[in-house]
Amino acid sequence: MHRFPPLRFNLYPSQYISTMATKIFVSGFYDIIHAGHIQFFREARSLGDFLIVSFASEQVLWKSKHRKPSIPEGHKKVILESLCMVDKVVCGEHLKPGMDFEHVFLKERPDILAVTEDDCYGDLKRELCARIGARYVVLPKTPPCSEQISTTQLVNRIKAPLSVP
Repeated sequence: MHRFPPLRFNLYPSQYISTMATKIFVSGFYDIIHAGHIQFFREARSLGDFLIVSFASEQVLWKSKHRKPSIPEGHKKVILESLCMVDKVVCGEHLKPGMDFEHVFLKERPDILAVTEDDCYGDLKRELCARIGARYVVLPKTPPCSEQISTTQLVNRIKAPLSVP
């Protein structure tokens, strides 16, 4: 009797995933993981069977946002990998604006690229999807279960206390 690896298990590399599985790819800075990111990952994962999350490298973050990351890449990778809806985590290092994940995307060849409705690089990402026959899916920014907040707002909140002792 042959034993086959499960279709979805976070410790298995993507080559163990069934060829029938639908792979979803998302990308972002994910500098400080917050409830909005978690909700986006859940919604993206619901589109298929295997979710690949690409986060921008420190160099990409510096070039795009002109600031250092709040947490080191290694820590960010561990945090993202610990999320139950995330199957694989990769780091985007390409310096083309909005397309830091391009090389990894072409290597992984996902079925779907999921983005939020406020993505500024839709045309470039649609072209990338067309190159490999992937679907480009825009997800609405639905309010998370808690107060909606952005990474920038979190950083500003950490920098500026509400009261002076």
